[in-house]
Amino acid sequence: MTPTATNGAQRLLFCLVLSLALWAPSLGQAAAPSRETDQDNTIRIYKKVAPATVFITAAFASANPAASPPGSAIGAGLIWSEQGLILTNAHVVEGASRILVHLYGGIRLPADLVGSDQATDLALLRVALPKEHRTAVVLGDSDHVEIGQKVLAIGHPFGLGYALTTGIISGLGASPDNAASLHDPMIQTSAPINPGNSGGPLVDHEGRVIGINTTILAGAQNIGFAIPIGQVKGVVQELQARGRVIRPWLGITGRLLSDDIIDLFALPLAKGVLIAGVAKGSPAEKAGLRAGDLSIVLKGEPLVLGGDILLAVNGQDLRTPEQYAAVFKSLTVGQTISMKILRDGTYRTVTATLAERPAQPDPATPTRGPEKVEFRPLDWRGLPLLPPWIETKF
Repeated sequence: MTPTATNGAQRLLFCLVLSLALWAPSLGQAAAPSRETDQDNTIRIYKKVAPATVFITAAFASANPAASPPGSAIGAGLIWSEQGLILTNAHVVEGASRILVHLYGGIRLPADLVGSDQATDLALLRVALPKEHRTAVVLGDSDHVEIGQKVLAIGHPFGLGYALTTGIISGLGASPDNAASLHDPMIQTSAPINPGNSGGPLVDHEGRVIGINTTILAGAQNIGFAIPIGQVKGVVQELQARGRVIRPWLGITGRLLSDDIIDLFALPLAKGVLIAGVAKGSPAEKAGLRAGDLSIVLKGEPLVLGGDILLAVNGQDLRTPEQYAAVFKSLTVGQTISMKILRDGTYRTVTATLAERPAQPDPATPTRGPEKVEFRPLDWRGLPLLPPWIETKF
């Protein structure tokens, strides 16, 4: 090969190497996967979930318009199924004379109430969904959520339109309405929730629904509560099938006592449910259970002494909220149970056959909703000023 040819080949090789060096960065950039920012993820979730949520307005007739004008309520909901089932909070629609569901995009549809459950504050509606709006939500897993996990809430605060708020799961367990939540744990969230958010979804970082927003702690800063979707699924199934949730009923109200309270009194007390009330005609009354008749106030909370103390059901102790919850969930309507009680210092065993919990609203149960939960101040240790017992109804 001549020197001229050699120099030409070398120049050609040099140009090829230089070209590859210049192209390499752009090739690497093209091959590298794009990273989704936290903001991009939030926007993506909103676009994914918002079309499957709805705005709900409800009108309430008045038996005496002159004395009490007709009322109204607003809330949120979600498309549970493509067949037109809409899930929301019971306190939004219960007792309404007319319910309208506003779809994403503005279409308004009249809704029929399939069923409602006051105990869990859930209601199921049915509408005739247009084909272009048959987008149901994707359900997540509420059994494995963790404190600190990012969540997003979609609803219609004060009726201002589709709105998104973000926060974290800030707690798991009881809500301020401890009488209803003893066996119904809640998801506590810092995502701001306001009137109009009731019934809307609480979703995880993938846009999967893990809870239904239901209450806030009035007077606090961003302390809201959602019903875990794992609990919601069972309620929805019963509402679809029967229009109500069938629960066993003994007919007592009372409080779980702790060692601290027992030590305060020179009375024959023990850890269990101190019965404060027995409903007329209930299985508890038929079994001869006795309610207390000595009312006192302890640490600002009422306490009724003198009643039976329910210690165990079917051999299972009722010493802690966890034990109570486990026992309650194992019982069924029509089941005959054996109860160990303490009465006047004497242990006894009585039996009762459980009935179905009455469907009519319990006047002792407070109305639920974002603006209905009473604020309880905190003491200097950061612990709620609650008595060391938990109120329960069974």
